[in-house]
Amino acid sequence: MTVIEKKLFKHGGSYAIDLPKEFVGAGNTEIIIKYDKDRLIMVSKSKLDNIESEPEFKTFIQALVADSLKNPHKLQDMNKVWDKEWDALLKGVDAEDE
Repeated sequence: MTVIEKKLFKHGGSYAIDLPKEFVGAGNTEIIIKYDKDRLIMVSKSKLDNIESEPEFKTFIQALVADSLKNPHKLQDMNKVWDKEWDALLKGVDAEDE
């Protein structure tokens, strides 16, 4: 991991920093900034960023798991509920992308 030290500068009513090109993915002009107590974490945004990066996603998944454990009789075989709409939705998605 490369670490550099940069100074903030005023930009309008905000602060900004200059990032070297190699810190941002090719053709990518967006980043995700996470604030954790006394740290700022910047990550290059990619096409793979999706709902999983939303703060509520973890809570949503935990609720699904809790409901599944309380009501296992409601779970269905995937082959019974899978249809062409899912195939179209996931077209081009490689299982290794998960």
